[in-house]
Amino acid sequence: MVTKAERDHFQTLFRQLDTDGDGVIAQVDLDQLVQGTLLRSGAVPGSERWRRITDLGNRLWDDLRAGLDADKDGGISAREFVTAYRRPEFLERTAIPFEVAVLEMSDEDGDGRVSVTEWLAWQQAKGLPVHEALAEFTEIDADGDGYLGRNEYTRYLETRYTS
Repeated sequence: MVTKAERDHFQTLFRQLDTDGDGVIAQVDLDQLVQGTLLRSGAVPGSERWRRITDLGNRLWDDLRAGLDADKDGGISAREFVTAYRRPEFLERTAIPFEVAVLEMSDEDGDGRVSVTEWLAWQQAKGLPVHEALAEFTEIDADGDGYLGRNEYTRYLETRYTS
């Protein structure tokens, strides 16, 4: 059974991915989300970072659709979406690596960690209000050092998706 907190989280995530708001996630939704965020972040089209995030976005779409598009209509309904995100192998293989790669996109200075300034710039490129982005950063920054590393973010995501 899905808890209210899980349902709220999945509904929010579903709405973010359903970029045209038609109630179905299609490949074009993920493409628009990924490419739009990359453009707003200042990433250079065709760069290694651009290609890596695009490839992960494509894998996310492939994994979402594989075996979940029960009615074979080419899109993922909210129910199908929740089913995917509740599968541990999907989270481990696709969802978490994708989100970590997106986090690493915001590491502008390439030091292997994301500062609060880098985080806020990236989240604003995604359209998240500053106060929400700052609250999320504070929640993720478990050690309170003002930086997010790959392991710290991965642990946060694992907890978020499995609790």
